[in-house]
Amino acid sequence: MSKRFPALFQFLAGYFHQDWVCDHETEDDVIQSFVFESSRETISQVKDELEVVLRTIQSEEELQEFLFEEIGCDYYYPYAWPSGKAWLEHVLSLL
Repeated sequence: MSKRFPALFQFLAGYFHQDWVCDHETEDDVIQSFVFESSRETISQVKDELEVVLRTIQSEEELQEFLFEEIGCDYYYPYAWPSGKAWLEHVLSLL
């Protein structure tokens, strides 16, 4: 999947790594950091890939497998969000 969604992979695996809580107070701070450090083109690529994911992955189980196993995102959103779709829509709105 990192080959299919390279920008999203770099964002989620690179910014939401296992120590993200040491670098940022909240998950929104992680997203703001990414926006601050990235070019408009990179942000646009992440948004485009995120929109594809939101359109194509329908079940919560598939979304968790995609985010945690394939992408390597270490933010465990189920603690704070009702679904992966809700969290990813929030991420998209902040980008």
